[in-house]
Amino acid sequence: KVKLKREYLDGVKASLASKPSEDGGFGTNKSATASKPVSLSGEEWYSQQAHRAVNQAIGRVIRHRADYGAILFLDSRYSTERNQLGVSKWIRSSFTADEGMGGTIRSLVKFFRGAKEKADENK
Repeated sequence: KVKLKREYLDGVKASLASKPSEDGGFGTNKSATASKPVSLSGEEWYSQQAHRAVNQAIGRVIRHRADYGAILFLDSRYSTERNQLGVSKWIRSSFTADEGMGGTIRSLVKFFRGAKEKADENK
């Protein structure tokens, strides 16, 4: 189904891009983008769906202000700016570079110790 949807959207986008203008080649005062319908490509749609699913999963970790949790992106595709931009704005600033397994474990221990201390202080 996903493959068919992507192919369909690619076809729609291609057909919209190849349609001639309706003004007979003479410009009007309307902007070009206002009169042309816009469609996502199959790749854009697929990426949007993937980012939506990731953001929903992030929301399951942290439900309210007093919650704390670690979210690990163990997929090298999240090292690219394009995929980082698909993640909710409030979490983007928390991205850190891959430190290897040892560095990641040290960072997680430090994070959870600090978060627990903060939670204990606020009780």
